Amino acid sequence: MAAETGTAAPSLGLLLQELLQHGAFEAVLFALLLAAALSILWYTVRTGVPPLPSNPFARRAMFRLIPKDARPETIYELGSGWGGIAFALAARFPDARVVAIELSPLPWLVCHIRRLLQPRRNLEIRRADFLKTDLADADLLLCYLMVAPMRSLERKLSADLRPGAVVIANAFALPGWEAEEMEIVSEAMHANIYRYRVPG
Repeated sequence: MAAETGTAAPSLGLLLQELLQHGAFEAVLFALLLAAALSILWYTVRTGVPPLPSNPFARRAMFRLIPKDARPETIYELGSGWGGIAFALAARFPDARVVAIELSPLPWLVCHIRRLLQPRRNLEIRRADFLKTDLADADLLLCYLMVAPMRSLERKLSADLRPGAVVIANAFALPGWEAEEMEIVSEAMHANIYRYRVPG
């Protein structure tokens, strides 16, 4: 067994050396990067939302708008991208179940790798379309999307959410909903951060 291991390692080293000498390694790397870029582009076109991280100042404003007396049991981040907000939510509310929903496979995979480095026992990373996900158990929901998805999301939340649930939206408002509070973040190109509460 030891002899097999000993011969496998040099063979792998020789293979990598051959790839480097003939330029194949660069070709494989380029192909992987191209595939990643095309994947992001495809899912951006499909969902209408690029996986852009929230501006740090906007993110802080979103967290400031979470009611100070909030004790959520279930929290959702819709279109969680690379996981910045979801990981912060899991740290702030260790007793809550935090569900990060992302459809694009590359950001979703990065979140899983990130969780290996930053374990969060209460964080669930789910690859799914949030418009087809049951959100009825949400106490708190955060999102940073775009104009068109917010129209579809407004109908979804109106159907799913129970009275008292809180929704915090970065930059793009829910059409037809009246925000109970709003903060303008000058450091984030004067982005509006909205807080909504389902009436009832």
